[in-house]
Amino acid sequence: MELNYGFELQTIFPKAVWLVPECKALLDEVGIAHNVQGNHVPAFVDPATIVALRREPDKVRTMMLEAGWSLLPYEGEASPEKAQFLIPQLLEIHAKAQSRAYDAQATQHAVWDLFGFTKKLTMGEILGADGSPTCSELTRQRMQGARPASGFEIYKALMAMAGDERNHPATEPAPPPPVKPAAPTPGPLGRVARVFGRRQS
Repeated sequence: MELNYGFELQTIFPKAVWLVPECKALLDEVGIAHNVQGNHVPAFVDPATIVALRREPDKVRTMMLEAGWSLLPYEGEASPEKAQFLIPQLLEIHAKAQSRAYDAQATQHAVWDLFGFTKKLTMGEILGADGSPTCSELTRQRMQGARPASGFEIYKALMAMAGDERNHPATEPAPPPPVKPAAPTPGPLGRVARVFGRRQS
């Protein structure tokens, strides 16, 4: 039985943080919105696919991370744990900005540092003492119960990604660029990274 390579876009900062007025004001000032592309990373929906991926050699996992893919399964915003962690952090930054303990630049740095850490958390890069990824209890249980029926196959993963309509936005084509000398083409994972665009870390 083949793995399921279907995926969804996982939020980095969940919508719940925008429901707190102080957090919303802070994020609006810094320029982070819930629905922007930079606040999402693609994640496979089936935890068995992630378990199989995490069993691959380091170079395969590194390639997926560099292409912008999470090493945790998609969970949407079903778990409140990330918001419970973020809201006090953002409230503290907001309070320091209001009291002038942080100037505008320090406020920006504090928010983006928190965003960068949370992105790594969302992508499964933050490991616990036992070497397992730091994640919600929901995700931990789903991964513990996952039993991959086969190994992770990059080619099949790329085919599933390429066939997804989100990789083909319905926009007018841009004018052709000036002709340039031929250059080496990027590998398949590099193309996947370009489809989703560079994300601010």
